[in-house]
Amino acid sequence: MYTTRLVNLRISTLVFWLRVPLVIIVLLFSPFNTYAQTSNYYGMVEFQNNCASCHENPDPVMRVPGRAELKALSAEKIYQSMTIGKMSVIAQGLSDEEMIRISEWLSGRPIGDIDRSAEAMSNLCPSGSKLSNPLTGSNWAGWSPDQTTSARLQSSAAAGLNEVNVPNLKLKWAFGLPGASSLRSQPVVGGGWLWLGSDNSMVYALDANTGCVHWSFETERPVISSISIGPMTDNPGRYALYFGDFGANVYALDAETGQQLWKTHVGDHHAAAVSGSAVLDYNLERLVVPIGSWEEVIGSSPNYECCTSRGGVAVLDVKTGDLIWKTFTLTEEARPLWKNNQGVQQFGPSGAAVWSAPTIDTRRNAVYVGTANSYVPVPDAGASDAIFAFDLDTGKLLWSRQLLEDDANNLNCDTSEDAQKYCDGIEMGPNDDVSAPPILHTLENGRQILIASQESRTITVLDPDREGAIIWQNIPSDIKTAVSGNLGPADDGELLYVPLAYGGLTGGDELKTSEFDETAGVVALYPETGKIAWTAVTPAPTDCPDPKSMTCTSANQAAATVIPGVLFTGSLDGTMRAYSTNDGSILWSYSTNRPFETINGIKANGGSLGGPGPTVVNGMVYWGSGYTILGTTPGNVLLAFSID
Repeated sequence: MYTTRLVNLRISTLVFWLRVPLVIIVLLFSPFNTYAQTSNYYGMVEFQNNCASCHENPDPVMRVPGRAELKALSAEKIYQSMTIGKMSVIAQGLSDEEMIRISEWLSGRPIGDIDRSAEAMSNLCPSGSKLSNPLTGSNWAGWSPDQTTSARLQSSAAAGLNEVNVPNLKLKWAFGLPGASSLRSQPVVGGGWLWLGSDNSMVYALDANTGCVHWSFETERPVISSISIGPMTDNPGRYALYFGDFGANVYALDAETGQQLWKTHVGDHHAAAVSGSAVLDYNLERLVVPIGSWEEVIGSSPNYECCTSRGGVAVLDVKTGDLIWKTFTLTEEARPLWKNNQGVQQFGPSGAAVWSAPTIDTRRNAVYVGTANSYVPVPDAGASDAIFAFDLDTGKLLWSRQLLEDDANNLNCDTSEDAQKYCDGIEMGPNDDVSAPPILHTLENGRQILIASQESRTITVLDPDREGAIIWQNIPSDIKTAVSGNLGPADDGELLYVPLAYGGLTGGDELKTSEFDETAGVVALYPETGKIAWTAVTPAPTDCPDPKSMTCTSANQAAATVIPGVLFTGSLDGTMRAYSTNDGSILWSYSTNRPFETINGIKANGGSLGGPGPTVVNGMVYWGSGYTILGTTPGNVLLAFSID
């Protein structure tokens, strides 16, 4: 990890200062010196020389954070990104000292001044706290309470809430995550405990009622997926947590102590990542892990040999972490294709990453996943923007169905004219990823259908008994990029609830295919036919400091969560909302884009809402605020609401 390198650098720095005469040290650190300004100056210059071309005024489509967003990150996180993370390839020409200076200038704080551990917090739980069975009673373990449907439906009994008392929800406590800037790991709850991953490369265990912290665990890379919980197969009465990090490492921890049980690396590429939740099979003996890639982002550099990564699915033994099988979505390995105008070799096919959680089909013993775009415009055998079905026991491909053809997208080729000159006139597609786990829906007659959602708000319903044959599909005429999509519908068994970032609310009983407006909202559909039950327009923000910013929008970018009678989703302006499932009327709303007093003494702010939705269990709603993937507002706070 980067910590060792930092220690060595700090030691050398200390040796230097021990050799400096005391009078010089006094002068340097007197109120009249300019040492700090000089140090900041070097960091600023190095940022301008090496980073500003991408980060100073980025196009939101590029998914590159601007300087304002970077300043909200910790120095450690920025440094980690340049050394072992997304920026490692682009930053490989920088020295360690240069990367440190850039990191510290951007964050405004020196590396090492943030203690992210539970031990440093002011609200440690009493010693000797014991975990009861997290799989009984009211719980939420994983991306969806039922990981065999991915419906994101919580029962009335488990939720402890309904459309009558939801309007009475009030903030009970706020928990700050030190050094974090985005909360993309949805909390999971069971046995009176709560577990949460963070992009500060930590996992925390909290008391679900009070928010006191039991323990913390440091991971190699940020954790942006949800955590699954299951029994230890070799230790009755004990329970384990399973999750992946953004470096494609998969962990198993003792749920009560945080002790690592095993760790397995499932990627075979430097850009491999786990961003979707690892899912336990129905026997709780195997762990199904989605494999993604962030190579698309570093493809924005014309000096990068893009692209060679591919998505896939791995299945591990929960007891040992041993690999049972791994299958790629692209069967063909990347080969040399052409050289760009900089003379840099380009490769393909590549892409088809699996960004979201798998869905387990117990009836057919199958695993369903959705894939993202191709990174280069060459044939990929229908792997991109597709639904895949694999045999759970062997990993054999059962069938696949591509939902959008020729969706090749590389950030190097779809932004400015300066970037396009390196792509030799290549035309890229809309980047219309399958952005959420496929939902397995059972109709009244017992027949099952598979529901796929894409970032353009396209909904496709497939027949799992006919090799994914399309039953119906709605494709807007004006397909936008990821900024216009939804990241997770919810299904209550009767209706499908789709949060919309933009468009589709112009009227009629079907999603409009002839017009595309910029109205955010929610649409409720009948899954069997695609007919609309109702639509609701999300109120526009009223207090935005910059009306042109991505933050100043009511776009519903957060996944939906449904309980009987109530639908929860959130928008990029930082507003949480609860809608009536009867007619779409708003029952409750709460603005999070502000500072919060936290129970653990950590300075915290809310921000944009995107990615994960809320966890609803036992009369409480748990929801993290902060989302930075689209140039939106960072945040580092977990909020807990109750009706008490």
